[in-house]
Amino acid sequence: MNANLLLIGLNHTIAPVEVRERLAFGAERLGTALTELCGLLAAEVCSCDDGAPEVVILSTCNRTEVYAWAGGEAEAIIRRYLAGRSGLAADVLAGYLYVRRCDDAAHHLLRVAAGLDSLVIGENEILGQVKDAFEAAHAAGTTGPVLSALFRFAAQAGKRVRSETDIGRLALSVATIVVEMARAAFGPLADRTALLIGAGKMGSIAGQALVRAGLRCVLVANRTFDRAQQLAAKLGGRAVRFDALAENLAAADIVICSTGAPHLVLRAADVERALERRHASPLPLSASPRLLVADLAVPRDADPAIAEIPGVRLADIDDLEAIVRANHPLAAAVRDAAEGIVQEELAGFRAWQSARCCVPVIQALRARADAICQAEVEKTLRKLGDLSPRQQEMIAAMARAIANKLLHEPVVRLKEPPLGIPLEEYAELAETLFGLDCPPQPPSTDHGPRSTSGR
Repeated sequence: MNANLLLIGLNHTIAPVEVRERLAFGAERLGTALTELCGLLAAEVCSCDDGAPEVVILSTCNRTEVYAWAGGEAEAIIRRYLAGRSGLAADVLAGYLYVRRCDDAAHHLLRVAAGLDSLVIGENEILGQVKDAFEAAHAAGTTGPVLSALFRFAAQAGKRVRSETDIGRLALSVATIVVEMARAAFGPLADRTALLIGAGKMGSIAGQALVRAGLRCVLVANRTFDRAQQLAAKLGGRAVRFDALAENLAAADIVICSTGAPHLVLRAADVERALERRHASPLPLSASPRLLVADLAVPRDADPAIAEIPGVRLADIDDLEAIVRANHPLAAAVRDAAEGIVQEELAGFRAWQSARCCVPVIQALRARADAICQAEVEKTLRKLGDLSPRQQEMIAAMARAIANKLLHEPVVRLKEPPLGIPLEEYAELAETLFGLDCPPQPPSTDHGPRSTSGR
């Protein structure tokens, strides 16, 4: 695996939400960030021996990760860019960042797509987020052959893990954890009201989970009222005006925040006033919560001071992780099966990347054969004299067929050399044997035996 493959990022296991929100890339900013970062890498001559820099940014509520195919001082450049984006001192941010290269970087992405690195193990949303991250980079023009292949293998790993193991059948998500919290706080949900702040994908998933759990009244607030109406109709609820958020809080038992706003949307003062309007007298601190606020957004939507209001339970994305770990341990056998699939797909990517060193040799070999065929056909036609166009084409076709049959076995062997022989050495041997002059290829750092497993 070539050392030019690089991952730099942070996630929910190492960085708290107040750090992760500083590095969150919203959809409206992602394309610009991709072109900026790729431009910085190109300007600093960080291209690889076999291509220009490639960059994909995966940004979710639980992680921000930069995947790059770049040489030179790529790591230092990406670190500086992330520090500037976060507003944190470089040494402070460095304490939250992890760096992985080569196999480790590819392995990490495959585990992410499989849901093995998620807050809720096996959750389904992350696979779509991985695909969306690649599509955004492709649209921005910052992808190339290596990251395209890596994300393709990651998508395959994610699909297989969900279809071939029990992880897919568990169908857990952050939304299901919110439902568990709501039931623990209020019991049956049939007489409760939920207010969804944000009509995006996460809000939609959470709303559907609550409705399936028996909740009958759903209010939807969104800056774009049409989107609020669309989601409300889907959930059998009612859209409310975003600028009337404070007034509608009084009707809510459950509030779910999931906007993409870069600033706070739900403020402590508004929550306090809503509770005052709803209840004539405050309940003691030991009573069940009167209001559950689940903040699923990164950057956060809800003012952290809400947690200090008597009768309110505020849970952000980090609080949900503690609940997941306590209530949803994953069986070792299920995890092992999923990890095995990840290893198979990693072997496939490793083989794909290693085989790239043979492509120039195969191309040069075919070019040499084509040149010899053309020269010999022309020589033969001159000796045979006056032939019809069809006869001339039949002779040329015969020469091509002979060359193709002779090349078939060498080409197959170049693509699948004997186990234990590094592909780079095998390619160099073929180049010498056939007297070819191929451009130099970047060395691979992975010289171990290649997997022969399926897929």
